[in-house]
Amino acid sequence: MNFNRLDETLREKVAAYSISGIIIIAFYFFMRALPQLGKIFHEFWVALAPFIYGFCFAFILKPLRDIVEKKWLKNKNWKDTTKRKIAVTICIITMFIVLSAFFAVLIPQLFSSAKTLISSLDSYEKLLEEMIMPYAGEESTIGVHLENIFNTLSETLTKWITDADGAISILLSYSWQVITLIFNFFIGVIVAIYLLSDTERFARQFNSVLYAVLPENRADDVSYVLGLCGNAFNRFIFGKALDSLIIGIVCYIVVAILDMPYSPLIAFVVGITNMIPVFGPFLGAIPCIFILLIIAPIKGLEFAVFILILQQIDGNILGPYILGDAIGLPALWVMFAIIIGGAMFGVLGMFVGVPIFSVIYILVRDAVHKQLRVRKIHIPENGLPPNGQKSNFL
Repeated sequence: MNFNRLDETLREKVAAYSISGIIIIAFYFFMRALPQLGKIFHEFWVALAPFIYGFCFAFILKPLRDIVEKKWLKNKNWKDTTKRKIAVTICIITMFIVLSAFFAVLIPQLFSSAKTLISSLDSYEKLLEEMIMPYAGEESTIGVHLENIFNTLSETLTKWITDADGAISILLSYSWQVITLIFNFFIGVIVAIYLLSDTERFARQFNSVLYAVLPENRADDVSYVLGLCGNAFNRFIFGKALDSLIIGIVCYIVVAILDMPYSPLIAFVVGITNMIPVFGPFLGAIPCIFILLIIAPIKGLEFAVFILILQQIDGNILGPYILGDAIGLPALWVMFAIIIGGAMFGVLGMFVGVPIFSVIYILVRDAVHKQLRVRKIHIPENGLPPNGQKSNFL
C-alpha cells in the first residue's frame, strides 16, 4: 500500500473540504449581511441621485448641444467657448420650456381625465353587467366566461388607476420627499451644465484613468464598447422620443376629431408606451380600448382600427425615417431583445433591452467577421456553407 499516495490524496481532500467550507461560510455571512449591504447601497444610490440626474440630463441634451454648436453656430466668427456656452444655454432653456409646458398643459388634463374615469367606474361596471346579462342564462357558459373576463379586467384596471392615483397622493403628501426631489433636480441641472460645458475635459480624465489602470489593448476595447453604448443609447433615446412625441400628437388630434372621451389621457398613454419598440403601441392601446369599449363599444372599435393603422405607419414609414439604422438590429432580434428584456426587468427591460442588445449584436458580429477574415472563409449571401472554398472577400 502506497502511504505517500494516500497522504497526498488525503491532503487534496482536506484542502477541497476546507475550501468548500470556507466558501459555504462566506456565502452564509454574505446572505446574512445582504439586507445591510442593500441598505448601504440604497443610501449610496440616494446620495448619488443628483449626479445621476445630471448625467441623464447631459446624455439626453448632448445631441441638441452638438446640433446648435456644430450646425447652427458653425459659421459664426465667435470663440469656441462662446459657442459652447450659447449651445448649453439653449439646451437648458429648451429643457425647462418642455417641462413647463408638460406640467402646465398636460398634467392638469391628465388629472382631470383620471379623476373623471375613477368617479365613473361604478357606472361603467353597471353598464358591463347590462351588456352581458342577455348571455348569462343558467345553461349558458358564454355569459359566465364573459363575466369572469370583464370582472378580471375591471379589477385590474381599477387597481392600476387606484394605485397610480394613490402613488401621486402619497408623493404629494410627503413634502420632504418632494423637496428632496426638487433639490436633486436642480443640482442635477447644475451637474448637467458642467458636463455639457466641458465634456472634453471629463472624457480626457476618464480616459487617463482607464489607460493608467488597464493594459492599452484592454483599455482600447473598453473605450470602444463604451462608445458603442453611448451612440446606441443616444441615437435610440433621441430618435424614439421624437417618434413618440409625433405619435402622441397625431393620436391626440385623431382621437379629438373622432370625439372620443379622455383624449389627453389616451394620447399620453399611447405616446409614452410607444417608446417601447414593436409592442409599445399595442401595450398602450389595450387599457385605452378596454375603457372605450365600456363607454362606447363603437368608439373602442374605431380606436382599435386607428391604432392598428397608426402602428403600421409608425413601424414602416415614420420610425425607419427618424431612427434610420440607429438601432442596427434586424426586426427578429429587436423582438428577441424586447421579450428577453421584459421578462428579466419588466417595462424598463423592454425599453433598454434594444440598445443593449444592439451593442452585443455589433460586438458579436465584429468578432465573427474577424475570425472569418483570419481563417479566410467567405459565407455566401444565400447562407449556404462555403464548401471548402476560401476567399479574402471578408
